[in-house]
Amino acid sequence: MKNHYHKVTNIAVASVGTAVGLVLGVTEVVKAATFTFAPAITFQVIDLDRGDSRFDGRGDIVSSSIFDFVTKGTVGEAAVVAEFNLGNFSLDRNTTINRAVFQTRLHSVNVGGIGFDFGANYVNPGSLGIFGYVGNGAADASDFEAGVFLSSVDVSSFPPLSSVNTYISFDVTPFVKQRVSNGDSFAGFGIRALNRGAASLSDTTSPRLIIETEVAEPVPEPTTILGSITALGVAGLLKRKKFKPAK
Repeated sequence: MKNHYHKVTNIAVASVGTAVGLVLGVTEVVKAATFTFAPAITFQVIDLDRGDSRFDGRGDIVSSSIFDFVTKGTVGEAAVVAEFNLGNFSLDRNTTINRAVFQTRLHSVNVGGIGFDFGANYVNPGSLGIFGYVGNGAADASDFEAGVFLSSVDVSSFPPLSSVNTYISFDVTPFVKQRVSNGDSFAGFGIRALNRGAASLSDTTSPRLIIETEVAEPVPEPTTILGSITALGVAGLLKRKKFKPAK
């Protein structure tokens, strides 16, 4: 009877050792962090057709330090641009970018310009798009056409009020991941109206780039834990086998 008791106990010890090894082997600690960047530079680019009286023969017009009106009018287009310095932002081997968002305030969709009378013939552009490019920390007219389309935000439901004052967010995750991976110093973003119309993003509040990261802190390799704990179970089994109760 005693021998039978010891055999059952031996099997239980070995099985528990294996089970614990499997549970601990897949444990991983994940920590999240959020980084918020202010733009290194903001500016507005105005692309006018030759029929407009302000066209001076040089093409695009750049207005520094302005991040406000985006317009797709009858005689041209105005876009706003922001560049962020990511030169000192680097990731450890176990850190990944989970999400990246370009956020700006929408002040109003009751604006005009570039062929529209301000407020008189209000046209909601329906949606605003964001375009990304590799920046250089300077205001360049060529940045107007440099970007690739990243995502858009629907603004068609906003009423024609002079003070909407709500934040809108553009998903720019893949683009930011690529910039950080490449080690690019500046990430540039241009906001444009995708349809005829105009919107004010309010130059009193700067846009921001929000990057959310995850850090996975690995535990010892699963094979090491499994092997160690299972070995303890086997060792206990062998030790008990050597025990022979007195007859």
